[in-house]
Order: sequence, then structure tokens, then C-alpha cells
Amino acid sequence: MPIETDLKSAYSLLYDAKKPEEALELYEAILSQSPDNFTAHIYKAACLEKLYYGFRSWHNDVTLQNALELLEKAMDIAKRRGDRSKLALANFRLFVHHYNRRQYPLAKGFFDKAQELGYLDDTLVIWEANLKSKLQKWERKHGLLKKEEPSKHEVAPSTEPAEPKSSKDTVIETSLTTTDHELPLQATKPSFKTDWYQSAMSLTISLFITSLPKDKNSVAAQISSDLRSLEVTYPIPATGSEFQYSTKLSHEVDPNQISVSVLTKKIEITLTKKQKIQWKRLDDPAESSRSSTPSQAPSAAEGNVHTYPTSSRKTIDWSKIDVDEDEKNQSADAFFQQLYSRADPDTQRAMMKSMIESNGTALNTNWEEVAKKTVETVPPKGAEVKQW
Repeated sequence: MPIETDLKSAYSLLYDAKKPEEALELYEAILSQSPDNFTAHIYKAACLEKLYYGFRSWHNDVTLQNALELLEKAMDIAKRRGDRSKLALANFRLFVHHYNRRQYPLAKGFFDKAQELGYLDDTLVIWEANLKSKLQKWERKHGLLKKEEPSKHEVAPSTEPAEPKSSKDTVIETSLTTTDHELPLQATKPSFKTDWYQSAMSLTISLFITSLPKDKNSVAAQISSDLRSLEVTYPIPATGSEFQYSTKLSHEVDPNQISVSVLTKKIEITLTKKQKIQWKRLDDPAESSRSSTPSQAPSAAEGNVHTYPTSSRKTIDWSKIDVDEDEKNQSADAFFQQLYSRADPDTQRAMMKSMIESNGTALNTNWEEVAKKTVETVPPKGAEVKQW
């Protein structure tokens, strides 16, 4: 089947049939045949974003990271081809990605670039207004702007990724050097969080800590002879101390297959499993005196996932969506925001376009229908529309 036909089928699966997992598989097949297909990169990322925000089993770091990498690859492809329209689309999709993650200063850079390249969309005005309001709040929160009155018409497109849980493993900082006139630094527990996820062959442990190493070469990660004890260390020159993390794993791993990545806010340690089994938890409960209750088993509907599963012990309460304080006091807006935050990009566009064009009197979530015509104002019973 021609690639163009597959692209249309995948798009239909994603937005019309609402089957992002099937669409994801088709986009992966397209990329296996055409690794530099720009459209497949853009919409495979959209599949992952839809799965991340709409399916609890996909709500983990690796899903978002893979979506980001796909969008960055799409940007590289557009740059190599010198295609202005593709560059504009890639910048806009990166803007949406970072906006949904509440990385507003970064999102603004991509939004401005998309506009500079001539990106056109009916919802750009709303996006721009929301971004401006979010940036003002972000700047106030970080002490960069005096407090101003919040916008009354702001719409929050998405919730933030779930915060990783507090670490329950052994984490200490100890002194590396002392003199005759100094006392050793007392072992302390730094501000530290951890999370993990797994695939059939491997698992990745994320260590969120403020004192990150210079690079991955500074990190020593070792597996003990019993194949179940992990130890991670690296020096912290600023304090003259050493970061230490250790945990007893619940199953064996390959001591020769350890990968370390240092990202902007965390360290990732990727290990290869000795057996292709699904781990129920990261650590061995017999060895962890401070471990709490194990993770709940997913329901049948949640467990029907073929890749990128999460193994986090933190349960996400989807009824507790993080909404700004000024938004919580507006019941109608809050209801709209909850619907909007859980919708895919096309549904979001349909919602905003229908609300704008109908002067807030009609809400439509079907982009295929909304895109073809102007949404008419539907006044309340007993009222009439007046032209000004």
C-alpha cells in the first residue's frame, strides 16, 4: 500500500476513529519504510501525546520524551529540506507540546517562530492570549513580574505530567575530603524524588535531584555480584560531597548492560532485565524497610497496552486535575477546562473555534464538522441575536 494511503488511514484512526494505539502502530510501520517522513513524525508524536493525556497506562516520562524526540526529528527534517511550511508546523507542534507541559517561556519561543514563519490556524489568537496570561503568572510566581489581575477568559489546554513520587530508597551525601581542623559533613537527605518505568526487555530509573552531575561520565553505576543491588554515585564539587543512591532490585539485571543519561532535571539509569517478565515493583520489599503498599494492579481496560507501560507505584487521581486558583472559582470555565484538558489537539481546536464563532453559545468537539463552516450563535430561549 502506498505511504500516502497509509498516512491517511493512520490520521483517520487517530482523529476519526479515536484509536491512537492503532494509529501509532501504523505510523511506526510507515517510519520503518520511510525514516525521514515528516508527517509520520509529527502525528506519531500526536499519538503519544493523546495516549499520555488520555490513558493512565501511558502516563509516564518515556511517552512524553518519545513524543518530544519525534517532534525534534521532524524539525531537523524540515530544516534539511528548507521547507518553510513544515518548519512552521514543527514549531507550532513544539509550542503546543511545551505549553501542555507548562514550560511557558520555552513554548513562547516556538510560538513566536511559528508566527514568524507564517503558520496559520483559526485558534492562534486564543493560543496567544492564553500564553500571555500563563507567562504573566509564571513570571509572578518566579518573582519577575508584579501581580496583575488574572485573565477572565483563559483556557487551560492540558494538565501537567504527574509529579514523581518521593524516593523510598537509600540516598545520602557524605563528605569526600576533611582536614584536621574540620568535622566531616553530616550525612543528609537532599531534596530527591524517583520514578521508574519498564519495557519487556529493560527498565529505567529516573533520579530527580537538584545537584546534577556535570555529565554522564561523572556517574558511576554498578550492579553487585548478586545481580540485584544497584549503586549510583557521583561527586558534587560545589559542596565537597558525594551523591549516593542504592536500592535492592526485585529481580536480576545484566551487570554489563547499564546506560546512564543526564538530562536537564534528572538522571536516568537504564538496566537490561535477565528475564523477560513484568516487574510489579522496583525494589525488593524484604530489603526495603520503608517501602509502602505495592502498586495496584491495572484493570482489564487499562492493561490492554502493547508498549511503553508504566510501573510507577504512584496512582494518578484523574479527578484531581491541577487548575489555577482563579480558574477554580469559575464553575462554567472549570468544566470547559476539564473537557479541554483531556481532549486531543483536533478536539481542542473544534472547542475553541465553536466557542469563539458562536460567541460562547455553542460548543462542538467535532473538528471535521467545525472546520467546514462558521458556527452560528445560538441564543438562550427567549433571547435574540442583535447585530452591532
